[in-house]
Amino acid sequence: MDTIKLLLANADRRLTNLIEVAVLDVCYDQAAVQSTRTTRLDEFVRQGSLWDFDLIIVGAENLFADRAQKTWASSEDVVKAIHTIRSQSSAPIIAISRDIHSQEALREAGANSVLGLPLNSEQLKCEVRPLLDLNGVVEVEPSNRWSALGSLFKGFQKARAGS
Repeated sequence: MDTIKLLLANADRRLTNLIEVAVLDVCYDQAAVQSTRTTRLDEFVRQGSLWDFDLIIVGAENLFADRAQKTWASSEDVVKAIHTIRSQSSAPIIAISRDIHSQEALREAGANSVLGLPLNSEQLKCEVRPLLDLNGVVEVEPSNRWSALGSLFKGFQKARAGS
């Protein structure tokens, strides 16, 4: 089973949990998900640029600007951050923004998809599936329920032959 490395950059825990559950649903029985979360813009840029993620999801209005976590990063800062990450990484990026005016700028910066708020988890799943290429059907090998019974019979035959 593959492991999907997911970077979630968002300071709203409720929204981050909703996103993570949607990605887990998409990957169910097909891949394990290893999530990395950050609430700060500088960490988002550092991790997105340095590490090899399979998917990056960022909340454009929900990132702290600095370590003090007292001010919010502007949409323009998030656009610059996506542009910086895109120059270092080819990982698919999904941005989530309630500001209709910044959505086009996020796309131009390199986001593969931009979703609005309130977030529709089914729409997010539809965006995630093709980006992760998990549309294939998982093949389950048929179980052989007779194998345990066959082992038991072989044990009896060996015991009988030894007598």
